Amino acid sequence: MDSMFLNRLGAAVLLSVVSVWVCHAAGFALVPQTAPAKPAFSLPGQDSKPIAPYLAHADASRGDALVHQICTSCHALNEGASDGVGPDLAGVTGRKIAGLAGYAYSAALKGQAGHVWSDQALSDWLTSPARFAPGTRMSLVGLTDPAQRADVITYLHTLGDARPLATPPEAKGTP
Repeated sequence: MDSMFLNRLGAAVLLSVVSVWVCHAAGFALVPQTAPAKPAFSLPGQDSKPIAPYLAHADASRGDALVHQICTSCHALNEGASDGVGPDLAGVTGRKIAGLAGYAYSAALKGQAGHVWSDQALSDWLTSPARFAPGTRMSLVGLTDPAQRADVITYLHTLGDARPLATPPEAKGTP
């Protein structure tokens, strides 16, 4: 290889990098980055629905089966058990969000630390963890069926020192 070839190669690479940068800068200058005022569509089952009507018909044994199928690969269910990838679920209902001592929660859940794992909060979390706390490390996509979420929440009430929560009067009704 002679020096003329290397000069041409260097010029080609430099010209390519500069061209890509100019196109990128022009695109950002000409196309505004704004979110639409109204989403074009919404996925079914992803909106927040009151869970209280479904809890009236929930079955802890179905919830037990779902929790063991979905949750136990990452979460412990026995009080005092060592945490797995996720925190121990014993006593989760009524506990402060990101409130289990000794577990390293993500920044997304630490941002929710002033709230409590109420039945509705658990339902919203189980619907879509990524929507409830954007940036969470939990890999669950979500449970779209509110009856399944109610079964899981009812089962979670049986674990550890779970505290029963009063249902707000406006959330009562039938599904």
